[in-house]
Amino acid sequence: MTVLETRNLTKEFPGVRALSDFSFTLEKGEIHGLVGENGAGKSTLVKILAGVHTPSSGSFLLNGREMHFRSPRDAADRIGVVHQERELVPHFSGWENLFLGLEFSSAGFLLKRKMREDALRFAEKYGMDVDLDAPASEMGSGRQEMLSILKVLFRNPEVVIFDEPTAPLSVKECESLFALVRDLKARGLAILYISHHLSEVLDLADRVTVLRNGKKVDTLDASSVDEQGLIRLMIDRDLAGQYPKRPVALGEEVFAMEGCSSAAGRFKDVSFSVRRGEIVGFAGLVGSGRTELARAVFCGLPFEEGTMRLAGKPFTSGSPGESIAKGMAMIPENRREEGVVSDLSVGENLVLPLLGNFTSLGFLRKKDAARHAVSVSERLSIKSAGLSQDVRTLSGGNQQKVSVGKWFGTPSLLWIFDEPTQGIDVDAKREVYSIMEDLAEGGAGVWFISSDLRELLAMADRIIVMKNNRIAGEFRPPCDSEEILATMMGEEG
Repeated sequence: MTVLETRNLTKEFPGVRALSDFSFTLEKGEIHGLVGENGAGKSTLVKILAGVHTPSSGSFLLNGREMHFRSPRDAADRIGVVHQERELVPHFSGWENLFLGLEFSSAGFLLKRKMREDALRFAEKYGMDVDLDAPASEMGSGRQEMLSILKVLFRNPEVVIFDEPTAPLSVKECESLFALVRDLKARGLAILYISHHLSEVLDLADRVTVLRNGKKVDTLDASSVDEQGLIRLMIDRDLAGQYPKRPVALGEEVFAMEGCSSAAGRFKDVSFSVRRGEIVGFAGLVGSGRTELARAVFCGLPFEEGTMRLAGKPFTSGSPGESIAKGMAMIPENRREEGVVSDLSVGENLVLPLLGNFTSLGFLRKKDAARHAVSVSERLSIKSAGLSQDVRTLSGGNQQKVSVGKWFGTPSLLWIFDEPTQGIDVDAKREVYSIMEDLAEGGAGVWFISSDLRELLAMADRIIVMKNNRIAGEFRPPCDSEEILATMMGEEG
């Protein structure tokens, strides 16, 4: 039974056709994967279905009835979206987030006890292990994701759309999510599943639709195609070298930590080094301390014991600005809040760290700055309507490219990449890998944090595993992926 059908959906923005004549069907009890590069039209489709955008032409039907949503509120009871960026009120409890906009009241008073009891029963129905009395801000990433899903299901939609749901999750949390998605399928829900992780799409989906440049390329049975087949459809060429690792001669030490520990045992006896030309990968579960360690170094948080060196000299820092001045660059995990300035344009973001280089007598040399921004934009294939476009209107992957590209031109010795390929399409990932390789070839050291073990195995010269804020192991090629996973999970060492 067809639950959702789109008929020649098209959406045009000034100068850009984001979606063109898109037609597909979603069946009851089906998990339908949707894949494509950043800018392929996935986000535009979701926003049309969720009532954010109205289509320029075409239509979509739910259970045979044509829909005309005027707002996301109109759509929420029919089509629920689990967004990549969670839509939770941080200081509200779990059950208060569930009832947001659906509150029970009597004589002007909220019926809090009834709402809480109903929320607990609803969570029990789906077997979700979420403390609904805790504020959302105090929940881990996995619990927040489950709460976001529960909030969507609470409105009893006919279609549920998952948009990059595993991006912030650990391995165990991903397994819990996959079990829930399969349970929703068994309950008869129609599910549209969007992810850049092609392996999980193929594992979960019954059918997969590929988008490229706003157009549907094909819809296939998931059992009839593999990752390479999807990649060829997504980028219109064979991707023989998904991981463009090049041999680079390693030079002298560029950065080192020796016996570094922080107060209250936050970090204990951390020791490692990065050499010029080397990509050092950091693996670990979410919360293992990988990001926290990098931020502590870059932001200048205190270490009570141990020493650090940068380019052979003692290194200390009291702020990110001081670290940058001394030769560090960091591409943060949270691109929207920390990687870009959302109120500025693409071009303004790309030159922000280099304004001093493009300023004379207090005046900005706009042509020089624009040439630099154009060069970076072209190198990273940033898809936009132009450098004047607000960066907040870009897709998530293109925002990440801006977050990386703004550091081009800085004389950094150590580059810290924290989950740089999270939410980025296959072709863009190759570009990020090539950027890291170029930096390494140029004599910089690369500190590469990732939750994707495959890319670490392919790109890193060494892999360091963190667990419980400590270094639990170090691996050199050829690395045993099972041994690394065992170390991450704490089954060995």
